[in-house]
Amino acid sequence: MKRSCISKIILAFVFLCGMTQFSLFAQGFDIAKAYQQIDDAFARNSAEDLAAVLKTYAQTRDYYLCESYTLKKTRQFIIQNKLDFARAAALVVIDNNIDNFDAVDLYSYIDKAVLAKEAERQAEENKRLLEIERKAAADARVKQKIQTGDTYHSVTTSSGKTVFINEKQVSYSPYTWTFKIGLADVLFQKNSATDYSSIKYGISAGFDLLYPTDVFVFGADTYADVLLLTMGSGEEEILTSIRFIPQLAFSSLCRYAFLRMGFACYGLSSTVRDITGSVSTFATPVVGLGLNNISIGNTSLAVHYDYCLGYFAYDDVTSAMEMGGNVLLPLNVNERTKIGIELGVSDLLFMKDDGMENRTKVTFAIGVGNVVK
Repeated sequence: MKRSCISKIILAFVFLCGMTQFSLFAQGFDIAKAYQQIDDAFARNSAEDLAAVLKTYAQTRDYYLCESYTLKKTRQFIIQNKLDFARAAALVVIDNNIDNFDAVDLYSYIDKAVLAKEAERQAEENKRLLEIERKAAADARVKQKIQTGDTYHSVTTSSGKTVFINEKQVSYSPYTWTFKIGLADVLFQKNSATDYSSIKYGISAGFDLLYPTDVFVFGADTYADVLLLTMGSGEEEILTSIRFIPQLAFSSLCRYAFLRMGFACYGLSSTVRDITGSVSTFATPVVGLGLNNISIGNTSLAVHYDYCLGYFAYDDVTSAMEMGGNVLLPLNVNERTKIGIELGVSDLLFMKDDGMENRTKVTFAIGVGNVVK
């Protein structure tokens, strides 16, 4: 009897505890506290904390409010483009209540968005890798060309970019110039009409300038000399010459071949012209062709041919022309300039009705020019 009484007491206690627990969940819970716990889980981006909160209130009467609030927060995360945790949150709701079709639809939408975003990111990454490979291939081709082709020079542009320039391309120097002083200017004059000849000595000076662009190379040939002294036999005549001839080359065709068009004057001071038969002062426009700025190492070479159109104004001259060339042999070369000996030769011909006058000139000069890399 005593044992039966104890059993009844235990059964009554268990029944009362069960009723108390049932009453607690049946009455609901502090919804504000639940919402705060859900907010904290979203703030930490913790799917584990969110699952624990929903599991705590899963058997309560108002649990649906927790699910609704969780899905609301999930949509906010979608708007903020926080798709990874939004998908995890929707999955937590589904794990707790697989019959929540709103959560299932939302999870499906987020999953598609995540996949699309990942595909876009992968496409951008592939594009970036392809661009890297393209640049690497282009650099490899340039290096191969440099190694197997002609000589190249690296140049830094004004923007700071380094490029390679082939020596056959347009010179990247802003200009090319040469200045010369003729210490020995020797002329041999021969007139077939009067059978007169003489050798004269003088001095000279000249300046050549070239300015290259992508399309043209502009230049000018300037020269002057005076021959004062007659050496050996011959009359005391003074011969002078001056020329200024602009030049133009087309870079795409050949930056060494120039068209020449300018002015020249070949002067004569004489009181015995009736003896020598020398052509009087001859001023003329000229047109011609030239090869200029030809470099063989540090040695520079130039040649020209000019036709003198002024003979139309002279009764005793039927045609006139000049041809010549010079070479600069460097003695000292630094990064910017070169100093050397310039040797030049030219021949001026006057064709006349009764013969020909020939003035052959050899020049020994000191030349200074800039170094074109």
